[in-house]
Amino acid sequence: MEARDLVMGTILTSNAALELMRQSAVAGLPGEMHAEVVSGGCSDYAIVFKAGRNSGEPISREAGVTLYSKAEQVRLFSGLVIDYQESLSGGGFFLSGKTIDVSSCGNCFSFRAA
Repeated sequence: MEARDLVMGTILTSNAALELMRQSAVAGLPGEMHAEVVSGGCSDYAIVFKAGRNSGEPISREAGVTLYSKAEQVRLFSGLVIDYQESLSGGGFFLSGKTIDVSSCGNCFSFRAA
């Protein structure tokens, strides 16, 4: 596996990309979003999205938006699928992937033992 394959191993669904594009445009930085794995939520970890590149490495590109992460966290995003779903009560990002166990809320997770 080449380094580029590892870096771009995160999948954004088209719905997630559209929402990230909307958020980045509102913040005045269209097409650039940053993701960070943080402790907390209803499980061990959650992902926080912020507008901008924040000196990060690209981890996914879809529908005109590039998602970046800190260099030391790039490997944590490998194999993750990030989706976005809207409902009458609002919307939210939902995660899936072979390297994580997702909590019942759909947006918090723990890493599976290797």
